[in-house]
Amino acid sequence: MVIELTGPGVMYVLFRQKRVILGCLLSFLFLAIAYCFVATSRYQADASVVVNFNRQLTGDVAGDRGGGNGPNAASQDEIINSYQMVLQSDTLAERVIREVGPEKLYPHIFEKKSAFGRAVDGFWGIFGVHSKSPMQRAVYRLIHSDTKIEVPKDSTVIQITLFNPDPAVTQRALTVFVDRFLEQQAQIGRDPQLAFVKNQAEVYKKQVTDAQAAMEAFELKNHISSLDEENSYLLKQRSDLESQFAANKVRIEEDQRKSAALTEQLKTLRETVNLHQEDRDAALDAARTQLVELQVRQQSLSTSFGADSPAARVNQAQIAKVQAFIDSYPGRTPLIQMAPNTTYQSTQTALLQTEADLQGAIKAQPAIQQQIDAISTRLADRSKEQSTYQDLVREYQVDDQNYRTYLQAVQQARIADDLNKERGSSVAVFDPAHMASSAPTRPRTALIIAGAIVLGLLIGLSAGFLLESWDERLNTPRQVHALLGVPILGAMGDLGAPTLVQGWRR
Repeated sequence: MVIELTGPGVMYVLFRQKRVILGCLLSFLFLAIAYCFVATSRYQADASVVVNFNRQLTGDVAGDRGGGNGPNAASQDEIINSYQMVLQSDTLAERVIREVGPEKLYPHIFEKKSAFGRAVDGFWGIFGVHSKSPMQRAVYRLIHSDTKIEVPKDSTVIQITLFNPDPAVTQRALTVFVDRFLEQQAQIGRDPQLAFVKNQAEVYKKQVTDAQAAMEAFELKNHISSLDEENSYLLKQRSDLESQFAANKVRIEEDQRKSAALTEQLKTLRETVNLHQEDRDAALDAARTQLVELQVRQQSLSTSFGADSPAARVNQAQIAKVQAFIDSYPGRTPLIQMAPNTTYQSTQTALLQTEADLQGAIKAQPAIQQQIDAISTRLADRSKEQSTYQDLVREYQVDDQNYRTYLQAVQQARIADDLNKERGSSVAVFDPAHMASSAPTRPRTALIIAGAIVLGLLIGLSAGFLLESWDERLNTPRQVHALLGVPILGAMGDLGAPTLVQGWRR
């Protein structure tokens, strides 16, 4: 039926549905009181951290757009939101749980269950209930139920609240929570490139050390001090030996020609000569000796350079002068005396000396050639060793260059990391972890009971009006008039069962 939204009409509905309204109110009140008695009491610990924004932070945004020195509001909100996400991360929650102690923080989750309890969990696990591990459930509980992160409007302070049934564990867990957050944030704020280049620098440092050790071992094994200097020395030594070999070969040829000339000269000479009386004169003897020497020299020059050479012509002129002197020398007598031929003796002596020099030169040739071959073999071996050695040197140089490059990159990354720290924001503890109250703050008994009363009244009133609208009985004259559309002259009886009288207008 239609409900009259007037004072008497509403009072009428409240009077008629008082049982329903009171029933709803008392039911919700009873449930609220029962929940307050049954619910686990939880203590509250509070802490606050403040985000300090450096004036150089996001200079491109602030300086280019706003012209100021500090970050704009959008940048601050993004940074604070990122901090909130870190505070609500699974990694941070798991670190806190493990450090505080899972059995201390959530004993009901990590308690050892009996065989029956494990069997029940296994049964429910088939249907996907309690399928997560205890640590996963504890992390979810800490993030979504026991931790509250709030940032007041237009503030850079992040308020952190943690709840737990044990007051000591509550404060301890919140302290660890804040400390690990600061550590994790400091780690996140570092430039990741710094760790990478440091690692690469250590890798190439080891490679440089290994390459240098391999190069030194090769030098020690092959007796290498300086390949370039040694090769230059060997080349010079071989060049000298080759020059000596060529000179010795020329000497052999000259000695052979000289020996042949002297041999031919000996054939034309006699071991003794007939001396006249005047030949015993010293000047004449000297002239004759000089004549023999000039004749031997003339034969040698003719063999070596030809009879028409300038030296041979000059020598021939000297022979003619000496011969003329001998022929024109006075005092010759027919007295003849036999004497050793000095020319023959000197020619024979020269021949023996030439033969000795020739044999020495011939014997020296193989030794010189052997030395040349040994040096050539050594140079060939050094060439092969130099190829391997140069590979080792190049590998060492490449590793050394890479190591120097990464050392420079480490310095640059360290500078960039320091600049990032200076340009970035830092987080500091504004209010250390402390207990909000010595008494449990959860559940909030007064708030729950007040909420239960308000909710019970609202639901009771809604139920009463709903039931009244569903009631098909006519309980008031206005309902009769609204239904039949006829005027009402009067009503008899109580409101619960009225007697209606219908009249007609004239």
